Amino acid sequence: MASRGGRERRDIGELVRELSPEVLRQVVTSAADRHDDVERHVRLAAAREGGALAELRVEVDRGLRTRRFLGYRESSEWSRSARPIVEELRSVAAASPSRDLVVLIERAVGHVVRVITHADDSNGTIGDLARELLEVHAEACDAGVADPLKLAAWMVRFSCDDQDFFEVDPVRYAGALGERGLLAYRGAIERREDGARVFAVRYARERLAVLDGDEKAIVTLLGGDLSATHQFIRVCEAMAELGRDEEVLLWAERGIAKTDGWQVGRLYDLACGVHERRSALPEVLRLRRAQHEAMASAGTYTLLRRAADALHAWDTERDAARLALRQRDLGELVDALLAEGDVEQTWEVAHEDPEWDPGLQRRLRLAEAREAQHPEQALPWYMLAADDILLETGRPAYARAVSVLKHARRAAEASGQSDWFATRIAELREQHRRRPTLIAMLDKAGLN
Repeated sequence: MASRGGRERRDIGELVRELSPEVLRQVVTSAADRHDDVERHVRLAAAREGGALAELRVEVDRGLRTRRFLGYRESSEWSRSARPIVEELRSVAAASPSRDLVVLIERAVGHVVRVITHADDSNGTIGDLARELLEVHAEACDAGVADPLKLAAWMVRFSCDDQDFFEVDPVRYAGALGERGLLAYRGAIERREDGARVFAVRYARERLAVLDGDEKAIVTLLGGDLSATHQFIRVCEAMAELGRDEEVLLWAERGIAKTDGWQVGRLYDLACGVHERRSALPEVLRLRRAQHEAMASAGTYTLLRRAADALHAWDTERDAARLALRQRDLGELVDALLAEGDVEQTWEVAHEDPEWDPGLQRRLRLAEAREAQHPEQALPWYMLAADDILLETGRPAYARAVSVLKHARRAAEASGQSDWFATRIAELREQHRRRPTLIAMLDKAGLN
């Protein structure tokens, strides 16, 4: 590693190995006195070496709790300082899971959830810690160390009483619960009324239906009145989780026939997934063709092409696929052609209707694609895009406009239109002469 003075700096690990134990103790003690995170690492390491959970519990209580409100930035800082404790719990759970450790992780989860209630966790960093702790908890329980009845009681209490941010899945915990634990969990959920925690209770009942493989209950609980696409999706996903491919196809096809909207695409995905697993590629192509005809977009076009390519049938499908897009949305057709790299066809389509407005972003993509072979055609599109951007004021808009104008300058130079471009820049500067920030940015970019 090079130092600022240019000399090679020795690796820190090499330096540490050469220090005596006494010097190392002095360095670590001094660093721990001055930095809380160093002290926490030292205490966690000591707990790990000792093999006892008492010191780790002290760190859980000290590092995963706070009484103060955490603002946005403070929440991120708190999460970073708490992460070593979560990682230590994960390490201990992997190396030596125990009943006491399961209880300690439950305690840690409770601490973090309470912190969320008085924090601005807009970026989700504290929530991520809670989810990781729940994952560690499930992994520790997989070792069969948890008391089934106490585990069932904690799952119900945590889901239905303590909070409403996170769910605990009885399907995930089925092995740890065993027959006794599942019986206790099921009984506790059945005794719950659909009150304040109606969603938690409903989720538990839905997951128990999946665990039981009870198709009738699954359809009733997850499908409801089967009037909306998302209800069919939930039924299909539950059947997929159970490995019941025929039922996935049945409910997907019913949902496709009965509902509409963008969510129907998920039903096509689920049905195609079944056929792909069975290597039934013609069926995949049939469904993707039907999807594209019903809800044509650049995305469905790509899915159709992928299915057709698998059967070397794209030449047969292409014209009809493009026609479906053209009839539905010219912009989507342009996007699809650009994604395929068919610049010539894209350019022709974009100029078919003189009244068609591609919009700023699509105009820029078209210009960039066209510039390599025909810079003289790309140049006016760049200038139009810059004009659109400068309908706004402010430094961000000016920065975007300058970037586009640099592309335009390059296209002008490549097509021998530098004089025309210089004239247009002069006109633009005159038009916006009362925007000193823009003029300064143009000067800095050499656009004068």
